[in-house]
Formats: sequence, C-alpha cells, structure tokens
Amino acid sequence: METDRHYFLEGLFIIGFSLAAALFFVWLANTGRRDDVTYRIHFAESVSGLALGDPVKFRGVDVGMVRAMVIDPNDPRLVQVDVKLRKEAPVKTDTKATLKLKGITGVVFIELNGGTPNAQSLVAATPEGAIPEIPFEKGGLASVMDQLPKVVEKFSAIEDQTKKVVTDLGEVTGKIKNNPLLKLGSKNKNGGSDK
Repeated sequence: METDRHYFLEGLFIIGFSLAAALFFVWLANTGRRDDVTYRIHFAESVSGLALGDPVKFRGVDVGMVRAMVIDPNDPRLVQVDVKLRKEAPVKTDTKATLKLKGITGVVFIELNGGTPNAQSLVAATPEGAIPEIPFEKGGLASVMDQLPKVVEKFSAIEDQTKKVVTDLGEVTGKIKNNPLLKLGSKNKNGGSDK
C-alpha cells in the first residue's frame, strides 16, 4: 500500500511539473508579442515562394513575420499581405517593402528599406483604427523575373545560330572527307579551277 501511494505521488508530481512547464513555454512564447504592430503591404507582383510565418527583415535584421496573405478584395491585381512587426521596428513614412530571394532555393522573404531619421513614424502618421500601410517597391527579384523571357529568347537565338554554324561546318567537313584533294576555290597551274 505504501508503494502505491508513493507511485501515485510521483505520477502526480510529474503531471503537475509537465503542465507547469507547458504553461511556462506558452507564456514565454507570447512574451513581448502583445505590443507587436500589424502592417499591410499591397504587392503588385506574384508573391510565389512567400509563406505564412516567413520572416520580415529590415536591412537584413529580423523584425517580424508574415501573418496573412490574400488577394486584395478591391483590386485582384494586388496581393494583400499583413505582417506583424516588433513595436521597435523603425518603420517610417518613407520605408518601402520589396520581395527578396534567399539564396537559390526559391525561398522569398520581405525586406524593408528606407526610413530617414527625420521621417515620421508610419504608425503615428496613420489615422487611428486604420492599419498602417507600407508602400511596395518593385525589387530586383521582380526585375529579374521580368527580364527572364528576354534572356531565354536571346539564348534561343544563340542556340539557333550555333546549330546553323555546326551544320554548315559539318557539310564542309563531309565534302573534304569525301574528296581530300578538293580545294575549294583554288586554281591549278593552267589557271583553271580544280573543279
């Protein structure tokens, strides 16, 4: 009977400790998040590769994450992305958002740039009750994607020219191989052509 009571108390302690640890981790995860600020960005390009929870960086430093992505209900040409940024992130009225590619993996993240010291805070400049909106700026990723069809077309033209040169070279090589004494365009001793 004594051992049953001992095991019961041990089990009760382990369950209590596990619940306390879980509550501590939940509290720790939410610490400092209550004062995060939600911003909205309207992208006029594809956000393919961007996912919920992806980082938002300010000049390379993580300042928040992507919280929601939807097609803008007022303009289907735009993608509305809501991001949650730390309160101390220096988002000013002249801060711009661009999409950046991380390495060659196809993973995309949002990069914030700009924000002169004299510019007003975007939160302070936004009317109360409205979500502050960070303007979108077409970045290098969009430019690369826009130029990609032209680059592919140029490579295709180079490929076609290379095929033509190789074919012509193959024909000439075949003629010389079949008649090694044939000297194209050369003249014999009598002034006539070898042909």
